[in-house]
Amino acid sequence: MPILVRRLELYMKLKQGLFIHIVCFCFFFCIILNGGFAQQHVDFSGVVSKYDSTFAGIGPSVYFLPPPKTEEELLDDRYAEKEIDSAVVEEYVNRMKYYHRLDMTGNGQVLAKYMPIAEAQTSSVEGKLLMEMDGKGVSEQAGKQADVENRLAMEYVALGACDFAVEFFEKAMQAKRALGDQSDWETIAHNLAVTYEYLGQLDKAHALRQQLYDRAVKNGSNTRQAEALMELALVKAKMGFSLEAERDIIRKVVPLFRRAKNEAGRASAYRTLADVYTLQQKYPEAQWFLVQAKTIVDKEGIKDQLPEIIFNLAETKKHSGNPRVAIEEYKVANDLAKKDHIMGMQLAIQDALGSLYHQAGDYDGAALALNRYDALKNILFKGEKPVDN
Repeated sequence: MPILVRRLELYMKLKQGLFIHIVCFCFFFCIILNGGFAQQHVDFSGVVSKYDSTFAGIGPSVYFLPPPKTEEELLDDRYAEKEIDSAVVEEYVNRMKYYHRLDMTGNGQVLAKYMPIAEAQTSSVEGKLLMEMDGKGVSEQAGKQADVENRLAMEYVALGACDFAVEFFEKAMQAKRALGDQSDWETIAHNLAVTYEYLGQLDKAHALRQQLYDRAVKNGSNTRQAEALMELALVKAKMGFSLEAERDIIRKVVPLFRRAKNEAGRASAYRTLADVYTLQQKYPEAQWFLVQAKTIVDKEGIKDQLPEIIFNLAETKKHSGNPRVAIEEYKVANDLAKKDHIMGMQLAIQDALGSLYHQAGDYDGAALALNRYDALKNILFKGEKPVDN
């Protein structure tokens, strides 16, 4: 009997504790519910001036608008929208890097190399070139026609119409071979190799690069050998043979440029070596060789290589987790790119700056970079006139 009493007392205590917990839960739930209800009855729009919460008659209930988004939230939305077209922009910027590696042939009578301000405007250059090919006397001058075909193929690369680019590069090469113009043939073969590299057809690019290197060796020019082997090394790195590419540049390319007393070439070799390390995500090594390249171009006054060197330094520092230094490098690169009218690089810089500012919570900097990014994108893709910003 005492055991039964104790069990009954224990049961009553447990029941009482459970009841208290239920009461507390209900109490706090009601507080939260009331708080939410009260929040729902805040008129953020300022339109509802009178409202009787006790009224329960006929008619619709009052609808309270949600609070307006803050400037930071609106900027977050803009960056989310930016991700939609970022792939198109990134592809364009990447394609223009390859375009800038292409070279013209001929004696300058063909249209000067043209950096498209807008893809729509590029078609006008294409039209002018096609008209020149059909012009009086061009069909009788196979060499000049080949120059125009090479130039037209370059513009097809800028447009991303690489099937047409390959077709016209090959036509131009055949014409130059028939004329025995080895120098121009090698220039166009270089352009075709760049196009294959852009398309990811690395076996074809490698075959052309090897052929060009073998020709340079026979020619005996230190500069030509160095340039051909440097391009071949980059293709090797992209094919996965990074160690061989590094050895070729360090042990052969750099000494060849030294022998030729070609400091611009040596700076290019260090830049290419930095590209090889970047492909392997070895950013400290890439930074070191970019600094060596910068030292040379600063000393020798080789201004045309400086924008890309500074831009690549900013890229490696961003990937190394050093955003503050990267931002400063991007700013310097942007000034240089604006001076040289390198629109694709400017677009890439504003893209990177905006992301870094946004990640750091600097909404003013992020908004400014995004506005510049949109302006540049509209110039490049919609043909809008540039404005100072």
